[in-house]
Amino acid sequence: MSNLTPILVVDDEQDLAFLIQQKFRRQIKESIYHFYFALNGVEALKLLKEHSEIELILTDINMPEMDGLTLLNEINAMKRPTKSVVISAYGDLNNIRTAMNRGAFDFITKPIDFNDLELTLQKTIEEHTKLTEGIKAQQVLTTTILEKDQAIQSAKFKQQFLANMSHEIRTPLNAIVGMTNLLLNETTPENQKRYLNAMKQASHNLLGLINDILDISKIEAGKINLETIDFNFYDVVDSVYQTLHLKADETSINLSYHIDERIPKWLNSDPTRISQILINLVGNAIKFTPANGSVTITCKLLEKLNDVSTILFQVKDTGIGISKEQQDNIFESFTQASNDTTRKFGGTGLGLTISKQLVELLNGEISIESELGKGTSFFFTLPFSEGIEVEEKSKKIENDQNQERTLTILLAEDQPMNQMVAVDTLEVLFPKSTIDVADNGKIAVELASNKKYDIIFMDIHMPVMDGYEATQQIIGGEGLSKLTPIIALTANVVKEEIDKCLEAGMKKHLAKPFNPDQLKLIVNEFA
Repeated sequence: MSNLTPILVVDDEQDLAFLIQQKFRRQIKESIYHFYFALNGVEALKLLKEHSEIELILTDINMPEMDGLTLLNEINAMKRPTKSVVISAYGDLNNIRTAMNRGAFDFITKPIDFNDLELTLQKTIEEHTKLTEGIKAQQVLTTTILEKDQAIQSAKFKQQFLANMSHEIRTPLNAIVGMTNLLLNETTPENQKRYLNAMKQASHNLLGLINDILDISKIEAGKINLETIDFNFYDVVDSVYQTLHLKADETSINLSYHIDERIPKWLNSDPTRISQILINLVGNAIKFTPANGSVTITCKLLEKLNDVSTILFQVKDTGIGISKEQQDNIFESFTQASNDTTRKFGGTGLGLTISKQLVELLNGEISIESELGKGTSFFFTLPFSEGIEVEEKSKKIENDQNQERTLTILLAEDQPMNQMVAVDTLEVLFPKSTIDVADNGKIAVELASNKKYDIIFMDIHMPVMDGYEATQQIIGGEGLSKLTPIIALTANVVKEEIDKCLEAGMKKHLAKPFNPDQLKLIVNEFA
């Protein structure tokens, strides 16, 4: 960065230029100062317009054509970050006072004492440097604040877009999944079952894709909320096995798990996220393992210190393996081992990224060992506090009891296909029930006012009146169903919107597309 200071000297004494150049010849030679000279204010303004780099102005007050006081006014109008020093005859206090009021930083008197001039220049340059640095700092701060605001706004737009996208995809997907489930029964011909199962699997794949995109977005935005609850560790691992063993059986893959007997049964952490990590890793292992291969989940106690158990998880497969080159970036977003992998096996490449981020959020570490053609092992360690045993109550009611239940149900839903899916599914689960349908929240409020329902299912995005307001009016009113439990049945799955449902007074949130078993459990729990 150059330390050269450009200085404009404005004075009608022509020999002043020679004297200044002699006095400051060393500074001129060493490129500390560079002087421009003008005989009056008019010439000075011309030089200022031609040389935007001029930072310091040394001007006489009494000059022909344009005096120094007028020049100061013109400089102020230019709004340039400059410092001005005026030269005046000793005793000309009125002009000096006027000059200071017009923005002059300092003054020197004639006849000029060049030592005094040098000190004044140094002091003025220091003040100008502070002024310039302050302006730059303010500009940087303003730019930083603007960029932060833009980033926040961009993140909000992104979150809103993803939420809207998720809702718009889940709404028709609910109809597809729901109707597929209704068509799949014992009387369905085998050739049709094959097509329906394929539709069901494709729908689940699409749903998984949407969930992955939402999860990575929430992680990037720092909006993943972890819970710390007591849970049965063995049940969590077994649940992962139960979720995926049918998928493994389809391709003749032997899925198994082994848990170190030293691991306490009850631990404290976030069981949902631990399940998600294992399902991602085991699901990947099954996908990339050829028929008749194996996938093994192993959980080993590494150490136990002050009631904190550190557990090592290993997911090992006999699959296609990953090259050394690809292992370095396998945890990056949208990354798979190769383009061929993407084409052959599909997927977004987000599962491992999400798993790594979740492991780290849970204060753990994850790593990989793999060899092409011989298989892959993912390892991750997590610390767990010791948990307290929770009384486990089964909320399931046997099918024959479900068949006998006589319920009065209100469904608030504006989409005809989703009305059909919900009504038909409830009629299969609870054949003796009566189901009323409201096309919007306003109708739902009217129906709930005049009839006692056992349970109300409430969509959120509806015309005339949305689900939030309808819920508040039902609960806050004096109608016959003011105490009836209201369940959110919606394609809104973003946490903020789920929280909003609960704040409005809904008892639980069930996401579309819904699982009939989950629907049955909720009815049995609340109705």
